[in-house]
Amino acid sequence: MDIFVLKRKIRGTLEKWGIRFGPRSETGKVRKWVLPYCEGKGCDIGFGGDKIKKIDCDGIDYAKPYTHTGEDKVDIPCDVINSEIPVPDNTYDYVYSSHLIEDFTDTKDALRKFIRILKSGGNLVLAFPDQPKYERYCRKMGITANPYHIHANMGYDTMMHHLQELQGISFEVLFSSNCEIDYNVVLALKITKL
Repeated sequence: MDIFVLKRKIRGTLEKWGIRFGPRSETGKVRKWVLPYCEGKGCDIGFGGDKIKKIDCDGIDYAKPYTHTGEDKVDIPCDVINSEIPVPDNTYDYVYSSHLIEDFTDTKDALRKFIRILKSGGNLVLAFPDQPKYERYCRKMGITANPYHIHANMGYDTMMHHLQELQGISFEVLFSSNCEIDYNVVLALKITKL
């Protein structure tokens, strides 16, 4: 048996008994990196119970999120993929989203929705998988890949391409990490609306 599969099975058994190991969410893996870019009033879109910050941060997700990685409650119930976010334009100082944008059929539309509610000069902070690396990770660990991921080529280069194609904005990369933590791509961008 592969050592990684054995470790996962042992960990899973111990977690059933209430013993926890490290972060339970993708946000937990990157929190230390992105918190400096989440200042002021913000939101966490698709947070699944673990908002990036516990104060001054609106949790936007399904009324009953399909993931449960924490106990934080939904502040603004919304099916973000199929609906507009029910928040006025230019509301937030930062918009954070972890492992949701890869579920959108139209990545540029997701970015548009996120940027619409962000103030000009605010920070857009994204964490998402490099899909090919994520799939290799899942195979190696013997786990099923998330079936909601739409794009086989999702990753740093793809996201940068989509951002550069957006009309009416410019952006500055404040922080980036391309798979320094397993398959996670992390971007913190200062967005200026033109």
